[in-house]
Amino acid sequence: MNDVPIGAKVTPLYETFKNLNASFTEFGGYYMPVHISGIIAEHLAVRNQSGLFDISHMGEISLTGKDASKFLNYVSTNNIDKCADFGMQYQILCHDDGGAIDDMMAYKYNSESIYLVCNASNQDEVFNHLVKINETLKFDVKIVNEGERISAIAVQGPMALEQLKKVMDIKDLTFMTFEYDGKFIVSRSGYTGEDGFEIYGGHEDIIDLTHKLLKVGVIACGLGSRDTLRFEAGLPLYGHELTSYINPVQAGLSFAVDFDKETFIGKETLLKEKTNKPEKRVFGMILLDKGIARQGYDIYDGDKWVGYITSGFMIPGTKDSYANGLIDSSYKIGDEVEIEIRNKRVKARLRKKSYIKKNYAR
Repeated sequence: MNDVPIGAKVTPLYETFKNLNASFTEFGGYYMPVHISGIIAEHLAVRNQSGLFDISHMGEISLTGKDASKFLNYVSTNNIDKCADFGMQYQILCHDDGGAIDDMMAYKYNSESIYLVCNASNQDEVFNHLVKINETLKFDVKIVNEGERISAIAVQGPMALEQLKKVMDIKDLTFMTFEYDGKFIVSRSGYTGEDGFEIYGGHEDIIDLTHKLLKVGVIACGLGSRDTLRFEAGLPLYGHELTSYINPVQAGLSFAVDFDKETFIGKETLLKEKTNKPEKRVFGMILLDKGIARQGYDIYDGDKWVGYITSGFMIPGTKDSYANGLIDSSYKIGDEVEIEIRNKRVKARLRKKSYIKKNYAR
């Protein structure tokens, strides 16, 4: 592994993807595959067939004990009590000022056993934040960082279930539910806007399952297409549409904030934002001229600076270029602005943040 940058970690699937001649990059402290057959080919494979992603870099934290649900409801925005056993719920961990520490997926076995999956770059911060809170408040909950012993893959696309059934006994789960068979945690979920599954297990078991899936025709994919797919589907990425300075209300994620809960960290600030309307919020936009808007590019209305781009791509398989941007909330869908791309102004029209075209490549 002499080609791995000093200080970067690799996942147990590193050799598998290296043997597929994947291109790698540093991401979240890990050396991860960007693409194997190309971002466009992998994006379209997930939209039309099935693709496999190594997501072993994600952080996993378990909460167990009689106060597990009570603790999660205090530290995070959503209400886990409204989630059924073996159901999943999107959660956002916030500071007192409403800024996001991370967004997570909660896997609820029952009220006393919950499994959190957080972003790779934030896993240590999330774990330390939870431990620090509980050192003060003394909930009856055990918080364990499980990441080092777990590997994971995501199998995404309209053929995902069909392909998985060729190599393992899998139930036809409903969306946002999961099962545990003693070997694998299998959830019907993903980060692409397609049908699919995320599978967690021991390192050797996940390596073996990955090789079986590749043999039956599932396409190996990298982080490049994972980013374009989530963007096209209107899904946020921490560090882009959601950050320590872009709160859930500004990001359009109020569906994951239960203001009816008695209390949770950040509630007061977020409630004020929701009630008084935030000064800025994240809009989607379509570029009306040629160009690709990248994160950080400035957005103008005439001579007035109104915000900046959080993400932007030309959608693979199309000639359409879209972007998300944090701008003044006084604007509305249909308004036009200009994005400065390489010292040139490009017109864009505000629209919703989902750009997926279910029939564009089918």
